[in-house]
Amino acid sequence: MASKQGTTAGIPQGSGGETQQRGGEALTTNHGVPISDNQNSLKAGARGPTLLEDFVLREKIFHFDHERIPERIVHARGTGAHGFFECTEVIPDLTRASLFQKAGERVPVFVRFSTVAGSKGSKDTPRDVRGFAVKFYTEEGNWDLVGNNIPVFFIQDAMKFPDLVHAVKPEADRGFPQAASAHDTFWDFISLMPESMHMIMWAMSDRAIPRSLRMMEGFGVHTFRLVNADGEAKMVKFHWRPRLGLQSTLWDEAVKISGAPTPTITAATSMRRSRRAISRNRSWDCRSSTRPSPMPSPMTCWTRPS
Repeated sequence: MASKQGTTAGIPQGSGGETQQRGGEALTTNHGVPISDNQNSLKAGARGPTLLEDFVLREKIFHFDHERIPERIVHARGTGAHGFFECTEVIPDLTRASLFQKAGERVPVFVRFSTVAGSKGSKDTPRDVRGFAVKFYTEEGNWDLVGNNIPVFFIQDAMKFPDLVHAVKPEADRGFPQAASAHDTFWDFISLMPESMHMIMWAMSDRAIPRSLRMMEGFGVHTFRLVNADGEAKMVKFHWRPRLGLQSTLWDEAVKISGAPTPTITAATSMRRSRRAISRNRSWDCRSSTRPSPMPSPMTCWTRPS
């Protein structure tokens, strides 16, 4: 049975014409339909998928996806690099995808690394989550795989994503603060979202101020359902592990670098080096289990040798 659980008491409301008015008036949609909750999606059972019949969710995400107020969208600042993926260990037991069936076969790859909160002219050294998007150009078509350099996420329900982003972004009336995740608006959101506590501990660690794009771990956001030639399905998450190891700047270093004449030093050095280094400095680890799990057991891995 489909159910929508939760309450809006004390929770910051989202965008798209949804307003929590004072004086006892109800929260409504754009069409004036009263709603009690815009923080939890309508799902088919406790572990079921999100239902498209949830018009409150659709309206909220629609407005978020169509926002074009300057810099309110995420990952505006990024750096790209071309490379290739080489399969060194086949995994036909997990998938029938062609790029994992023949050892030594190479597939062209393009990767875009980015910060989340900053505008397109922001610095590269803020305390912020780093995202990445990988596009594999396979013989069966293009495959996109996205992730972050932190293995957990701030929210558990996608319906809260617009609220999360609006909280972490600069104030709309002044465009400040830029790029960093540690400011009052964001802390207001975190204080009202107990589920965000795990992620904020990662964001306030050294993981949020990496020394280079070549020295970050990567964690695929989504859990994929891979199907092998026998029709058997396995739940898989993808991890990237840097061969140079994890390295971070000190906070004092990050502040000084961001105030230097060339604030994009991280991107500038990474762009020069990553074109030749992306093929030898990143390992890829596939973690699989027979059912969805917060911590799947390791199954196999393959890397890009020089």
